[in-house]
Amino acid sequence: MGKRHSPADLFWVAFGGMAGAVLRHGTNHAVTSIFGENHIYTATAIENILGSFLMGFFYILLIRRFDRSHRLNLFLLVGLVGSYTTYSGYGTQAVMLIQESVPLFMLYLFGQLFLGLIALLAGMKLVKKTPRG
Repeated sequence: MGKRHSPADLFWVAFGGMAGAVLRHGTNHAVTSIFGENHIYTATAIENILGSFLMGFFYILLIRRFDRSHRLNLFLLVGLVGSYTTYSGYGTQAVMLIQESVPLFMLYLFGQLFLGLIALLAGMKLVKKTPRG
């Protein structure tokens, strides 16, 4: 049988999720304020690629520095990064883009996947290069 989850686990996920949602809203607002409302696609791409980087970074950081802290894992990976990134928005926007431009749709769809994987690996590599503390 798996590990039992405590009520405190829900707190850490919810607290991280709240922080991630606020950061996501801030990213959306910043991008649309700077570039205009038509750039919501850009905001989603930034959130997903940066979120991939943060996932890789925090994952390795938790392993190397925090002995896989259960609470930090729930807060950072499940709550914060899980709430900051947006696969549902990505899918919806991809469907909207295919109606406008197939090349733009392809760039949006595969660009985020490719750059997200690169960002994930970059985050992991960055932590691995730092000395253990």
